[in-house]
Amino acid sequence: MIMDTYYIRHTEHLNIDDATREKLWSERRIAIHFPQYKYGEDPKGKIPGGKPDNSSLDVDDYPSRARRAVRALVELAKTGGYVCAEYYGQQKSMLGFIDPDSQIELLRGKWGSPKHEGRQAILKTLRLKKVKLVNSSDFAVVFVGRPRQGTIMRWKRVGNVVENAVEGRQSKIELGHLFPDQQEIMCSEFLRSDSAEKIGLTKLAHLLLPVGRTMRGIDICGITVSGHLLFAQVTYKDIESCQKKIDDLFAYRDSQGSVLMLFCNCKEPKLMQGIQVIPLQLVYDTFVATPTGKLWVDRAGNISVQPC
Repeated sequence: MIMDTYYIRHTEHLNIDDATREKLWSERRIAIHFPQYKYGEDPKGKIPGGKPDNSSLDVDDYPSRARRAVRALVELAKTGGYVCAEYYGQQKSMLGFIDPDSQIELLRGKWGSPKHEGRQAILKTLRLKKVKLVNSSDFAVVFVGRPRQGTIMRWKRVGNVVENAVEGRQSKIELGHLFPDQQEIMCSEFLRSDSAEKIGLTKLAHLLLPVGRTMRGIDICGITVSGHLLFAQVTYKDIESCQKKIDDLFAYRDSQGSVLMLFCNCKEPKLMQGIQVIPLQLVYDTFVATPTGKLWVDRAGNISVQPC
Protein backbone atom coordinates (compact mmCIF):
# COMPACT_ATOMS: atom_id res chain seq x y z
CA MET A 1 0.00 0.00 0.00
CA ILE A 2 1.37 3.41 -1.01
CA MET A 3 1.38 5.88 1.88
CA ASP A 4 1.07 9.64 1.49
CA THR A 5 3.69 11.97 2.91
CA TYR A 6 2.57 14.98 4.96
CA TYR A 7 4.45 18.14 5.78
CA ILE A 8 3.66 20.08 8.95
CA ARG A 9 5.17 23.28 10.30
CA HIS A 10 4.95 24.23 13.96
CA THR A 11 5.57 27.97 13.57
CA GLU A 12 5.53 30.76 16.13
CA HIS A 13 1.89 31.25 15.11
CA LEU A 14 0.99 27.98 16.85
CA ASN A 15 0.73 30.37 19.83
CA ILE A 16 1.85 28.08 22.66
CA ASP A 17 4.45 28.60 25.35
CA ASP A 18 7.96 27.16 25.34
CA ALA A 19 7.11 24.38 27.78
CA THR A 20 4.32 23.14 25.52
CA ARG A 21 6.60 23.30 22.48
CA GLU A 22 9.22 21.28 24.31
CA LYS A 23 6.61 18.68 25.25
CA LEU A 24 5.64 18.27 21.60
CA TRP A 25 9.28 17.81 20.65
CA SER A 26 10.27 15.44 23.46
CA GLU A 27 7.16 13.28 23.06
CA ARG A 28 7.58 13.14 19.27
CA ARG A 29 4.18 14.66 18.57
CA ILE A 30 2.88 16.64 15.65
CA ALA A 31 0.12 19.08 16.51
CA ILE A 32 -2.31 21.72 15.31
CA HIS A 33 -3.84 24.46 17.44
CA PHE A 34 -7.07 25.85 16.04
CA PRO A 35 -9.05 27.17 19.01
CA GLN A 36 -11.70 28.97 16.94
CA TYR A 37 -15.34 28.00 16.70
CA LYS A 38 -17.44 27.72 13.57
CA TYR A 39 -19.23 31.04 13.85
CA GLY A 40 -16.24 33.20 14.74
CA GLU A 41 -16.60 32.78 18.48
CA ASP A 42 -12.87 33.02 19.09
CA PRO A 43 -11.69 32.23 22.62
CA LYS A 44 -10.93 35.43 24.47
CA GLY A 45 -9.20 36.14 27.76
CA LYS A 46 -8.50 33.63 30.47
CA ILE A 47 -10.79 30.92 31.75
CA PRO A 48 -13.16 31.72 33.40
CA GLY A 49 -14.26 34.71 31.37
CA GLY A 50 -14.13 33.25 27.89
CA LYS A 51 -14.79 30.09 25.95
CA PRO A 52 -12.18 27.30 26.15
CA ASP A 53 -10.31 26.21 23.03
CA ASN A 54 -12.33 24.23 20.53
CA SER A 55 -11.39 20.57 21.09
CA SER A 56 -13.67 19.04 18.45
CA LEU A 57 -12.34 16.68 15.77
CA ASP A 58 -15.32 17.35 13.52
CA VAL A 59 -14.30 19.51 10.56
CA ASP A 60 -17.76 21.10 10.42
CA ASP A 61 -17.26 22.59 13.89
CA TYR A 62 -14.60 25.01 12.59
CA PRO A 63 -14.55 28.15 10.43
CA SER A 64 -13.44 27.65 6.82
CA ARG A 65 -9.87 28.85 7.41
CA ALA A 66 -9.26 26.03 9.92
CA ARG A 67 -11.01 23.16 8.16
CA ARG A 68 -8.20 22.29 5.79
CA ALA A 69 -5.74 21.61 8.62
CA VAL A 70 -8.25 19.74 10.80
CA ARG A 71 -9.31 17.60 7.83
CA ALA A 72 -5.68 16.79 6.96
CA LEU A 73 -4.91 15.68 10.52
CA VAL A 74 -8.03 13.51 10.66
CA GLU A 75 -7.20 11.92 7.31
CA LEU A 76 -3.60 11.28 8.35
CA ALA A 77 -4.80 9.58 11.54
CA LYS A 78 -7.19 7.38 9.55
CA THR A 79 -5.01 6.35 6.61
CA GLY A 80 -1.55 6.67 8.14
CA GLY A 81 1.45 8.06 6.35
CA TYR A 82 4.95 9.49 6.53
CA VAL A 83 5.59 12.90 8.06
CA CYS A 84 8.17 15.65 7.85
CA ALA A 85 7.75 18.17 10.66
CA GLU A 86 9.49 21.47 11.34
CA TYR A 87 9.41 22.86 14.89
CA TYR A 88 9.82 26.52 15.75
CA GLY A 89 12.95 26.97 17.85
CA GLN A 90 14.50 23.62 16.86
CA GLN A 91 17.51 23.40 14.56
CA LYS A 92 16.51 19.97 13.27
CA SER A 93 13.45 18.61 11.53
CA MET A 94 11.68 15.42 12.54
CA LEU A 95 10.68 12.61 10.20
CA GLY A 96 8.45 9.73 11.21
CA PHE A 97 5.49 7.49 10.55
CA ILE A 98 1.85 7.49 11.64
CA ASP A 99 0.11 4.12 11.80
CA PRO A 100 -3.28 3.79 10.07
CA ASP A 101 -6.23 4.17 12.45
CA SER A 102 -4.15 6.12 14.96
CA GLN A 103 -5.87 7.97 17.79
CA ILE A 104 -5.74 11.76 17.80
CA GLU A 105 -4.83 12.82 21.33
CA LEU A 106 -5.69 16.14 22.93
CA LEU A 107 -2.69 17.71 24.62
CA ARG A 108 -3.36 20.44 27.14
CA GLY A 109 -0.63 23.02 27.42
CA LYS A 110 -0.48 26.81 27.71
CA TRP A 111 -1.00 29.64 25.27
CA GLY A 112 2.09 31.67 24.38
CA SER A 113 0.81 35.20 23.73
CA PRO A 114 1.00 37.70 26.63
CA LYS A 115 -2.71 38.55 26.49
CA HIS A 116 -3.53 34.84 27.00
CA GLU A 117 -0.84 34.18 29.60
CA GLY A 118 -1.72 31.15 31.70
CA ARG A 119 -4.66 30.16 29.52
CA GLN A 120 -5.00 26.48 28.64
CA ALA A 121 -4.21 25.58 25.02
CA ILE A 122 -5.85 22.45 23.63
CA LEU A 123 -3.84 20.90 20.81
CA LYS A 124 -4.84 18.01 18.55
CA THR A 125 -1.82 15.73 18.28
CA LEU A 126 -0.52 12.49 16.78
CA ARG A 127 2.56 10.60 17.99
CA LEU A 128 5.24 9.76 15.45
CA LYS A 129 6.89 6.35 15.23
CA LYS A 130 10.19 5.34 13.57
CA VAL A 131 11.42 8.84 14.32
CA LYS A 132 14.53 10.22 12.61
CA LEU A 133 16.08 13.67 13.01
CA VAL A 134 17.65 15.56 10.15
CA ASN A 135 19.86 18.66 10.10
CA SER A 136 18.69 21.56 7.98
CA SER A 137 21.92 21.35 5.95
CA ASP A 138 21.24 17.70 5.09
CA PHE A 139 17.66 18.44 4.04
CA ALA A 140 18.11 21.80 2.33
CA VAL A 141 17.93 20.56 -1.27
CA VAL A 142 14.77 18.52 -0.62
CA PHE A 143 13.18 21.42 1.30
CA VAL A 144 13.17 23.45 -1.91
CA GLY A 145 10.03 21.58 -2.91
CA ARG A 146 8.13 21.67 0.35
CA PRO A 147 4.61 23.15 0.47
CA ARG A 148 4.63 26.89 1.04
CA GLN A 149 1.19 27.54 2.48
CA GLY A 150 -0.77 26.00 5.33
CA THR A 151 -0.08 24.23 8.60
CA ILE A 152 -0.36 20.57 7.56
CA MET A 153 -0.77 19.28 4.02
CA ARG A 154 0.03 16.39 1.73
CA TRP A 155 3.48 16.66 0.17
CA LYS A 156 3.00 14.93 -3.17
CA ARG A 157 6.09 16.31 -4.88
CA VAL A 158 8.49 14.74 -2.38
CA GLY A 159 7.81 11.26 -3.77
CA ASN A 160 9.31 8.55 -1.56
CA VAL A 161 12.24 10.60 -0.24
CA VAL A 162 10.87 10.92 3.31
CA GLU A 163 9.64 7.33 3.31
CA ASN A 164 13.10 6.07 2.31
CA ALA A 165 14.74 8.14 5.04
CA VAL A 166 12.37 6.85 7.72
CA GLU A 167 12.72 3.25 6.57
CA GLY A 168 16.51 3.48 6.21
CA ARG A 169 16.60 2.98 2.45
CA GLN A 170 18.82 4.65 -0.12
CA SER A 171 17.16 5.19 -3.48
CA LYS A 172 18.67 5.42 -6.94
CA ILE A 173 17.72 8.88 -8.14
CA GLU A 174 16.33 9.31 -11.64
CA LEU A 175 15.39 12.47 -13.51
CA GLY A 176 11.69 12.07 -12.71
CA HIS A 177 12.45 12.01 -8.97
CA LEU A 178 13.73 15.59 -8.99
CA PHE A 179 11.40 18.45 -8.09
CA PRO A 180 10.78 21.04 -10.83
CA ASP A 181 12.87 23.49 -8.77
CA GLN A 182 15.74 20.99 -8.69
CA GLN A 183 15.51 20.39 -12.43
CA GLU A 184 15.81 24.14 -12.95
CA ILE A 185 18.88 24.33 -10.70
CA MET A 186 20.44 21.36 -12.48
CA CYS A 187 20.00 23.00 -15.89
CA SER A 188 21.49 26.30 -14.71
CA GLU A 189 24.50 24.50 -13.25
CA PHE A 190 24.86 22.45 -16.43
CA LEU A 191 24.86 25.61 -18.56
CA ARG A 192 27.76 26.98 -16.52
CA SER A 193 29.85 23.84 -17.12
CA ASP A 194 32.15 22.89 -19.98
CA SER A 195 29.72 20.05 -20.76
CA ALA A 196 27.26 22.59 -22.19
CA GLU A 197 29.73 23.72 -24.83
CA LYS A 198 30.58 20.10 -25.68
CA ILE A 199 27.01 19.50 -26.87
CA GLY A 200 26.90 22.76 -28.80
CA LEU A 201 25.20 25.06 -26.29
CA THR A 202 26.12 28.61 -25.38
CA LYS A 203 27.83 28.60 -21.99
CA LEU A 204 26.28 30.63 -19.18
CA ALA A 205 28.70 32.97 -17.41
CA HIS A 206 26.51 34.39 -14.66
CA LEU A 207 22.93 34.38 -13.47
CA LEU A 208 21.18 37.74 -13.47
CA LEU A 209 18.24 36.57 -11.35
CA PRO A 210 17.62 33.69 -8.95
CA VAL A 211 16.62 30.46 -10.65
CA GLY A 212 12.87 29.89 -10.56
CA ARG A 213 9.74 31.94 -10.95
CA THR A 214 11.34 35.37 -10.93
CA MET A 215 10.06 36.41 -14.37
CA ARG A 216 6.89 35.49 -16.22
CA GLY A 217 7.51 32.41 -18.34
CA ILE A 218 11.25 32.23 -17.53
CA ASP A 219 13.12 29.88 -15.19
CA ILE A 220 16.72 30.89 -15.93
CA CYS A 221 17.92 34.40 -16.76
CA GLY A 222 21.60 35.12 -17.19
CA ILE A 223 24.44 36.38 -19.33
CA THR A 224 26.53 34.16 -21.59
CA VAL A 225 30.33 34.07 -21.89
CA SER A 226 29.93 36.10 -25.10
CA GLY A 227 27.93 38.79 -23.30
CA HIS A 228 24.46 37.99 -24.62
CA LEU A 229 21.36 37.62 -22.49
CA LEU A 230 20.12 34.06 -21.97
CA PHE A 231 16.53 33.11 -21.17
CA ALA A 232 15.48 29.51 -20.55
CA GLN A 233 12.46 27.47 -19.61
CA VAL A 234 12.70 24.08 -17.90
CA THR A 235 9.91 21.50 -17.96
CA TYR A 236 9.46 17.75 -17.66
CA LYS A 237 6.71 17.89 -20.29
CA ASP A 238 6.97 16.44 -23.82
CA ILE A 239 7.90 18.90 -26.56
CA GLU A 240 4.43 18.45 -28.07
CA SER A 241 2.91 20.02 -24.94
CA CYS A 242 5.23 23.03 -24.81
CA GLN A 243 3.71 25.48 -27.28
CA LYS A 244 2.68 27.87 -24.49
CA LYS A 245 6.23 27.86 -23.12
CA ILE A 246 7.63 28.47 -26.60
CA ASP A 247 5.26 31.41 -27.04
CA ASP A 248 6.41 32.83 -23.69
CA LEU A 249 10.06 32.57 -24.75
CA PHE A 250 9.35 34.51 -27.96
CA ALA A 251 8.63 37.58 -25.84
CA TYR A 252 12.36 37.72 -24.91
CA ARG A 253 13.74 37.87 -28.45
CA ASP A 254 15.68 41.04 -29.22
CA SER A 255 17.94 42.55 -31.85
CA GLN A 256 21.05 42.05 -29.68
CA GLY A 257 20.98 38.28 -30.15
CA SER A 258 19.53 37.02 -26.87
CA VAL A 259 19.81 33.25 -26.47
CA LEU A 260 16.53 31.36 -25.94
CA MET A 261 16.47 27.79 -24.62
CA LEU A 262 13.84 25.20 -23.77
CA PHE A 263 14.76 22.14 -21.71
CA CYS A 264 12.06 19.50 -22.09
CA ASN A 265 11.32 15.88 -22.83
CA CYS A 266 12.43 15.35 -26.43
CA LYS A 267 14.64 12.91 -28.32
CA GLU A 268 17.50 15.14 -29.49
CA PRO A 269 18.75 18.73 -29.45
CA LYS A 270 17.38 20.93 -32.20
CA LEU A 271 16.75 24.53 -33.20
CA MET A 272 13.06 25.39 -33.32
CA GLN A 273 12.00 28.85 -34.46
CA GLY A 274 15.18 30.36 -33.05
CA ILE A 275 14.92 28.49 -29.75
CA GLN A 276 17.52 25.91 -28.73
CA VAL A 277 15.55 22.85 -27.60
CA ILE A 278 17.53 20.48 -25.34
CA PRO A 279 16.45 17.07 -24.00
CA LEU A 280 16.21 17.28 -20.23
CA GLN A 281 17.31 13.63 -20.03
CA LEU A 282 20.51 14.47 -21.94
CA VAL A 283 21.31 17.20 -19.42
CA TYR A 284 20.68 14.80 -16.54
CA ASP A 285 22.80 11.99 -18.02
CA THR A 286 25.67 14.36 -18.80
CA PHE A 287 25.44 16.05 -15.41
CA VAL A 288 25.48 12.86 -13.33
CA ALA A 289 28.43 11.53 -15.31
CA THR A 290 30.62 14.07 -13.48
CA PRO A 291 31.72 13.45 -9.85
CA THR A 292 30.15 16.67 -8.54
CA GLY A 293 26.98 16.13 -10.55
CA LYS A 294 26.62 12.61 -9.19
CA LEU A 295 27.08 13.95 -5.64
CA TRP A 296 24.52 16.73 -6.24
CA VAL A 297 21.87 14.32 -7.51
CA ASP A 298 22.44 11.93 -4.61
CA ARG A 299 22.05 14.77 -2.08
CA ALA A 300 18.99 16.01 -3.95
CA GLY A 301 17.15 12.73 -3.51
CA ASN A 302 18.45 11.12 -0.33
CA ILE A 303 18.45 12.47 3.22
CA SER A 304 21.13 11.86 5.82
CA VAL A 305 19.25 11.15 9.06
CA GLN A 306 20.01 10.58 12.71
CA PRO A 307 17.99 7.89 14.50
CA CYS A 308 16.41 8.81 17.83
